[in-house]
Amino acid sequence: MILHGAGPTVQPWPARLGAMAFALALAAAGATHAQSACAGLAPGADAPIRNLAYAAPEAGVPASALKLDLWPGATPLPAPLVVFVHGGTWMHGGKYAGTPQQARAFRGTGYAYATVNYRLLRHGPPQEAARDIAEAVAFLRREAKGCGLDPDRIILMGHSAGAHLAALVALDESYLAAAGVPPEAVRAGVLLDAYGLDIARHVQETGDPVYARVFGPDPSGWTALSPVSHAGPGRRPPPIILHVVAGNPETPGQAEALAGALRAAGGEAVVHTAQGESHNSLNYGFGAVGDATTRLTLDFLSAKVR
Repeated sequence: MILHGAGPTVQPWPARLGAMAFALALAAAGATHAQSACAGLAPGADAPIRNLAYAAPEAGVPASALKLDLWPGATPLPAPLVVFVHGGTWMHGGKYAGTPQQARAFRGTGYAYATVNYRLLRHGPPQEAARDIAEAVAFLRREAKGCGLDPDRIILMGHSAGAHLAALVALDESYLAAAGVPPEAVRAGVLLDAYGLDIARHVQETGDPVYARVFGPDPSGWTALSPVSHAGPGRRPPPIILHVVAGNPETPGQAEALAGALRAAGGEAVVHTAQGESHNSLNYGFGAVGDATTRLTLDFLSAKVR
């Protein structure tokens, strides 16, 4: 993998407290605020509401890092919500990777769709990015009434490093709980060629030195950041579909490890090996007519969420 960016830094508590104050202010606004994000958007309009700020600005973090785009549901009924987390090896990328083609594929079958930014490694370590995603979910749940969203039917979807973050937030209850979101509100996960599902396994199999840069040099800290570590007994995990690229030397083994842990914990997991795809085409081709990954995902969600 080719990685870019400075090493991780931890944001001071005053910055996090500012975000907490922002969330409390939003909650206090009640129904008036709940209608504001989607105000003026025609029901079923085929357009997103762009650059919604889901958390307060923090010192040293670009304001754009804490914004999302939302495509409300296409019908007046509350729609289950897909929250997409972009990839970029935890160091780059943006919500643009959640494409209009993806959004329309989901909206055409009754879902709402959001694509989120989060702080990249130069602005904070992966656990801070995971906290950002949980706060984005909390914001969207507060906006549910005004935007036609079902706050208790949320699907976390991610690609590459974003799939790691989506899985971490779905399986480690602490992130959602800290944001005031009941973990059971996340009803399923969709992971596209995920990296970082089992960090120690990846390092042992590949000798990849960049994971120490992303997750820290101390292997004792890798367990908490590996989604596979949070798929054990304790609660029934949400069902997850994992798509991997045939021939990718890194992702199929990690996907099978997570799927095995989910099944052992009484959960459900499906691993689909995509033929004729690349790491990037798996994401950017999602939603295209005849795309197998899209069809399998929609069928899976129809059975588990709808």
